[in-house]
Formats: sequence, structure tokens, C-alpha cells
Amino acid sequence: MISRVGSKLILLMALLFLISFCALPVFANIHETIEEKQKELEGVEQRREDEKSALQQRLNREAALKEELLAIENRQIDLRRELERLVGEIAVVEDEIAQAEKELAEAEEQLGYQEDLLKMRLRAIQQHGVVTYLEVLFEAESFSDFLTRLHNLSLIASNDLRLIEEIQAIKRMIEEWRDELQEKRDHLVSMRQQVVDREAELERAAEERVIVLAELEQEISLNLKAIQDLEREAQELDNMIRRLIAEASQFSGISGSLQYPIEAPTWVSSGYGWRRDPFSGAQAWHGGIDIAPHHGAANYILAAEAGKVIFSGWNGGYGNCIMIDHGGGTVTLYAHMSSLLVQAGDIVARGQRIARAGTTGYSTGVHLHFEVREYEKPAIRSFPSGAADHRYNPSGYF
Repeated sequence: MISRVGSKLILLMALLFLISFCALPVFANIHETIEEKQKELEGVEQRREDEKSALQQRLNREAALKEELLAIENRQIDLRRELERLVGEIAVVEDEIAQAEKELAEAEEQLGYQEDLLKMRLRAIQQHGVVTYLEVLFEAESFSDFLTRLHNLSLIASNDLRLIEEIQAIKRMIEEWRDELQEKRDHLVSMRQQVVDREAELERAAEERVIVLAELEQEISLNLKAIQDLEREAQELDNMIRRLIAEASQFSGISGSLQYPIEAPTWVSSGYGWRRDPFSGAQAWHGGIDIAPHHGAANYILAAEAGKVIFSGWNGGYGNCIMIDHGGGTVTLYAHMSSLLVQAGDIVARGQRIARAGTTGYSTGVHLHFEVREYEKPAIRSFPSGAADHRYNPSGYF
């Protein structure tokens, strides 16, 4: 006969067995989900990098298009100036052509008048015959008068011919001048048309580039939105993974005081909160405490609590940095070490040596920068002041 206490003990053991048995697939499912979400996060980050790469290419193309548009605009300005110059030269040449036409008309008028006189004389000679000239000669009163009359007749005929030749020469010169001016005008008109055609080509090129630029700016806008969406998705996935890790973690967070994170002898060189920045001299927020070993020794850094190393490596201003997840969304951070003894994924015990003190990153001397962060809180917290939660008060750490 089993006693009542014995039956309760058996029932409790059965419940514990059942809980343990059921928990195994639950944790297995959580780990599978974590792996799936991590792969999903990697895919999102890869897509984000692809979008960033595409964005950079489009930004480069945008800059090139704007430079091309500026070059086209400058070329259009030069062409308009060239067109104005050609129009001015054409106007000058057309005025010269008009002047040449006027002078040519006057020369033709003089030539016509002179030719009419010659024709009149020739008609008189034809009507009266050579006898008329002979009569003029024979009417001479003396031989001297005869020679004089003959000389005068010769002078008149020679003068008529000379004038005609001179006028014809002037006419030919004016015609050549006019033809040269006309050729010059035709050349200038052709050049003006070439400038007009080139300007039209540039206008079409500019319009095409403006259209491409507008499309490119639209694509850039879509790129930026895609990057923002992917960053938000990545952040959501990262938060989800952190929650899942916290749920699946074998660590339950920090419940008591922490292990002092560096081997003695040491002293606290800078506290938590507002302080004067050692580099700029301005007031700056200090999100942890700095603990310096005596005489700058490379003392060992110790894990403040058992947990899983989630980061071990160079971390910008932190220099060589380690982050340990203790479960419950609580992480401790150790910075500026000279060397690291653990790597991401390692499980560390409370008080385990994880690094050696140093002065890497933004540091003015050998020390440990130590922080406690709560990722499940709305904001990252490190040693909040006040006694509301003494676990995160420096005086309540160790």
C-alpha cells in the first residue's frame, strides 16, 4: 500500500519527467527557429548590401549625368554666343553685298551711258560714212589744222574706248567683290545652320538625359526605401533572434552580485555617468566604469558571470572587445584588452579568465572598460544611477 506522501512523490517525479520529455522538442524547435531566422537575417543583410551597391552605382551615374548636363549647358551657351557672332557677321556681309550691288548698278549705268555715246557715234559714222570724217579733215584750212582735226578725232575715239574699258574693269571688279561677298555669306549661313543643328542635337541630348536622370532619381528613391525597409526588417529579425536566444539560453540572467571583472590589484579610474572626455575635454556620457591595474600591468580580465560569448574581436573605439550573454537579455561588455582568450560561441564560467588588460581603441592608458547592458529594455542601460535597481549600480556589483 503506497502512502499518500509516496503517491505525491511519484506524481511529482512523473510530472518532472513529462516536463523534461516535452521540453526537449521545444528547445530543439527553438534552436531550429533561431537557425532559420539567422539564415533569413543573412539573406536580408545580403539583399541590403546588394541594394546599397546598386544605390552607389546609381548615385555615381546620377553624378555623371549631372556633369554631362552641365557640360551640355555650357556648350549650349558657347553655341548661342557663336550663333550671335555669325548672325552679326552675316548682317555685315549682307550690308556689304547691298553696297556692292548699288555700286555695280551705278557702274552698269555709267557703262550704259558711255556705250550709248559710242553707239551714237558709230551710228553717225554708219549714216554719214567715212566721208564725213574726211570732209571734216578736208575742211581744214591748213595742213596744221588738218593734223589738229585728225588728232582730235583720234582722241575722241580713243577716249571713248578707254572709258568703256575702265568702266568694264570696274564692273568686273565689283562683280568679283560681290561674288566673294556672296560666297562669304553662303559660308556664314552654312555655319549658322550647323550651329543651329548642333544646338538642336544638344537640346535633344539634354532632354534625353533629363528623362534618364528623373528615372534614375526615382530608382534611387526606391533604393533608399528598400534599404530602410531591409534595415528595419533586419532589426526586427535581430531582436527576434535575441529573444529566441534568451528563451533557449541555459543561462537565466544575473540574479545576484557579479564577479569583480579584473584580477587585483586595481583601482577605479573613472566612474559611470557624465564626465569630462579625456580626448576632447567636453562633457560626455560614460556608459560603464573604468578599472585600471596598478602600474599599468596586463592583469587578467574575468567573466563577471557565467554565459555565452557572443562577440570577441575589434570593436571600433572599444578596441579589443568581448561581449558575454548571460541570458534574460543581459550582456556584459569588456573593452580595451591587449589580448583575447575566448572567441564567439564559447561558454564561460563565472570568474574565468577571458582576456588581459590593455589600452587598445580609444584609450589613454591600460584599463578595463566594463559595462552591463540590458537588451530587453527599451534603451541600452549601463549602471543606471539611483537605488531602484541596485544590481546595476556600481556599488552593488561585486
